[in-house]
Amino acid sequence: MCKGLQQGRNASSSCLKEGGFSLSSNATRGSGLVKCELCKSRASLYCQADDAYLCRKCDKWVHGANFLALRHIRCFLCNTCQNLTQRCLIGASHEVLLPTM
Repeated sequence: MCKGLQQGRNASSSCLKEGGFSLSSNATRGSGLVKCELCKSRASLYCQADDAYLCRKCDKWVHGANFLALRHIRCFLCNTCQNLTQRCLIGASHEVLLPTM
């Protein structure tokens, strides 16, 4: 079970594991590790517009390329279970917490 779920979904974890969000085939079987699409290191963000999992370094490179790519909303992955969280990154440094429905 995710630590984020055990702690009552506070703002720092806000894991959506129980919310039905699942990972794509990018997740390796057994380990649950999601790899960056570009460098194959551990992914920390998911960009829905690009349908890509990225580490922070590759995210800065890809989304810093131009002002249109910088507008993409990227969701952080839970550090424990690697599922999507409610914490998202917009632009270079504007982090937001999405409301639950």
